[in-house]
Amino acid sequence: MDFWTRLLRGSSAKKTAASDPQQRLARFKQRYNHILQTWQKTNSLASDREAVSSIRRGFQALAAILNDEARSPAPHLCLGFAAAQQIYTAVSKIAATSYDEGMVRDAVTVYSALIDSEEEDFLENDVFAASLMNFVGRTVGSGSMGIGEDIEADIVELLFGIAAKIRLQPEILPVWFTTPTVDSDGQALLNPKVDFAGVTQKEDFPLCYQLIDHVHHEGRIGDFARTGLLYIFESASKSVTLEQWIVNSDLPTLMATGLGALYSQLSRKLSTLHVDGEGELPLVLKLSDYADMSPSRQAENYFSTDFQLHLETFLSYLRFWQDVLIHCTSSDVRLTLIDHFQILFLQQLLYPSLLESSDVDGGSSVAVLTYLRRILDILDHPELVHLILQYLLALSDLDATAPRNPRSPAALQRRQSLMLLNTPDKDDDRMNPSLFNLVDLILGSTDSRDAQTVLAALKLATVIIGKHHGYAVGSLIKTMSVHQREPHRTIGALNTELETYLSLAIDLAGEEGVDEAYDSHLKDKLSLLESHPCSLRTITLPAMALHTTGFSDAEIGSQNVSPHYLLPEDPLLRSLLDLLLTFLTNDVETNLALTEAIITLGTCSQLRLEGWLAVDPTYYHFPNLNAETNPSPEAHQGPHSASRHPTWDSTANPVLLTCLQSLQSQIAALRGDIQDFDEYIANRKHVFRTYEELSDLQNRPSLQPKPWRPADIPSGSWTPQIPKHVREGRGSSAVTSRAASPRGRKEGPLSKTSTPSASPAISGSTRNASPLAAPQSSSQTTGTAFLSDVLGNLSEAVPNPNLRRRIRFRRVAGARDVEVLLSKYQPPPKDEEVEEGVEGEGGEDVREASVGHIVTNVVILQEFVLELVALMQIRASLFAEVRFA
Repeated sequence: MDFWTRLLRGSSAKKTAASDPQQRLARFKQRYNHILQTWQKTNSLASDREAVSSIRRGFQALAAILNDEARSPAPHLCLGFAAAQQIYTAVSKIAATSYDEGMVRDAVTVYSALIDSEEEDFLENDVFAASLMNFVGRTVGSGSMGIGEDIEADIVELLFGIAAKIRLQPEILPVWFTTPTVDSDGQALLNPKVDFAGVTQKEDFPLCYQLIDHVHHEGRIGDFARTGLLYIFESASKSVTLEQWIVNSDLPTLMATGLGALYSQLSRKLSTLHVDGEGELPLVLKLSDYADMSPSRQAENYFSTDFQLHLETFLSYLRFWQDVLIHCTSSDVRLTLIDHFQILFLQQLLYPSLLESSDVDGGSSVAVLTYLRRILDILDHPELVHLILQYLLALSDLDATAPRNPRSPAALQRRQSLMLLNTPDKDDDRMNPSLFNLVDLILGSTDSRDAQTVLAALKLATVIIGKHHGYAVGSLIKTMSVHQREPHRTIGALNTELETYLSLAIDLAGEEGVDEAYDSHLKDKLSLLESHPCSLRTITLPAMALHTTGFSDAEIGSQNVSPHYLLPEDPLLRSLLDLLLTFLTNDVETNLALTEAIITLGTCSQLRLEGWLAVDPTYYHFPNLNAETNPSPEAHQGPHSASRHPTWDSTANPVLLTCLQSLQSQIAALRGDIQDFDEYIANRKHVFRTYEELSDLQNRPSLQPKPWRPADIPSGSWTPQIPKHVREGRGSSAVTSRAASPRGRKEGPLSKTSTPSASPAISGSTRNASPLAAPQSSSQTTGTAFLSDVLGNLSEAVPNPNLRRRIRFRRVAGARDVEVLLSKYQPPPKDEEVEEGVEGEGGEDVREASVGHIVTNVVILQEFVLELVALMQIRASLFAEVRFA
């Protein structure tokens, strides 16, 4: 019994000793003195590994004791000793001269323990601040010590913690930020020779400069640095001195030039072609002539890992700019940053790259168009968007529309100096967007012979029209204002138009899967229309109008769009229609981007459909009404006539319908010449549907497909009067699953990691005779094996000689029709005598494509027509675009 008593007393005595403040202090002093003695006895710490190991153990012990004391009740004698003896100065000197990563890591742990203790006011101590920043500068600032990214991230995280403390406790800012020399009026004294770029004042605020040196990094380093710098800019609104220092320093210059440096590192020539590797090429491209396209050898591939890393780094820094402007409440600082963005990045770098791009040098136009698309796609800040688009689209003089917010004298002087810097010596050297701007580049690129250039231009145009429509009106698209706000179109006319487009869609690629695909498009288009920026004003109550953002109406152009018509001679519309006429021979990606651009154009609630998608009401004919007594369209819109189906001459057809009917004629010619053409289309739809369903199975916990149930049509809409042959059905196949949207509008038309969202929706019915039919699922078959079997069947079916047969199309220059040359030859390679897409004798544009490629485009074309029908129906319901009486 005495043994157990002594043992318990011994354990208790050890615990008491460990928690005793005096004994803990004694251990702390012993460790610290041992560190000093070891350091002083060592001539060269960098070459004495034994001394380094001993000191590292000492640092670890100090940090452990400090952390233990922070969790213990007062008194905290070790923290008091550390503050009184300023142990951090020794820690800084030892770690900075050791040139050892482990030593630096342990020193960071000691500093973290001191800061986290929140006692002894370390963050309010000038000596502590100087010691820490000297340590940081000698380890990660000067580059003289090579340390790993994980240790560098620990150091930047330490700086972030200090910036967070400054944000919450503005009174500690003077410790870390030294007030610069000021004149009698309180203004910072500047050197006029370097004033245009700001004065380098790293010694005034080294914490801020260390953060800005790391904002371009990815991962933890960049995240901590960007957030910490955001806190610094946020603190500027609470300190007039800091606000003036930021305006007068070179910090805005460093931010703008840093953004420009990251942009300059991006490849000047770019290829957007997918790599035909294992699992890389989407199915919809495999079933086309995509493999025939070859990138320029000088261009970097857009999908390469290295390029994506560089691009994401640039875009991350651009998002950081946006976040700074959002969080910065100081008007002087915000406008100074915008000035530097405008002069140093937009005017001196981004616009010159646009001006120097070319369609004949292997991809520089593709690169610039792609970069601009990604920039405009991620930016939401009204001032940045306004600055970029107003300048690149040459909407007006930026000087005349400069921000009208009041500025301090220092901020005004800084802007004037910056403007003088950008003024060329000669007028001839001045680059002016009024001579060549983004509109010229987009329109020229959509008419290019290079498919990648056309694709990049279409995608950029889609982003501008869809996300920033107010800036596109009058610049990218030519419009005419609408004076009559009440609609002239009638419900009867709408139903007639819907019947026309539906009949055309069924004639193109058959009835199979149409109902399900149409139902899916109704939901997709409802979501698309509701999210369009112009729709916010149309469908939002007046009391909820978005005028509380703090920006002027001129800076929020998308909200100031008035009702307008699209002019028939609009250059962009003509380019889209020209591309639509060659739809069957276009590459698949171009067609997906083309259809997306047209759909996006039709999603603006302020853009009327008459003339390009819908029939102008002035051409309506009502057979049973007396035209002499009712000469005007308004007179024809009574309660009885509004529901009647009017007729119109073929010359009154909208231009888009005319192009689709031309494609319908081309397909009819192919159907008459190619045996089993409809069977090829049905099989292609079945392949897409099967592939899509099997991919969905991989993402489900159960392999059993869910039963399909028809979804309700959105409230407020009506069911169009579908043609009789659609209502009764022309086939006996039963639909077993719901069709999905043929394209992913947000992420892009093609996906590598899942079912290509661009894959057209296909019928779920099976065809036993099809060589592409998927194997039946069983309890032993997984989704992955299922998908592999389908892809295996695909690879066997593609070499079918009938699908490889090449068809030639010819279009006479200036003509609106394309002639199908129904030759009977079946050469597997292209005809060497004809270079595809190049004008022949007499200005003829001759193109050719395989039957398999044409079949894939026909399936996509049908989905596009169904999208148009869904768009017209939802618009009429959501925006009240037709008369019922």
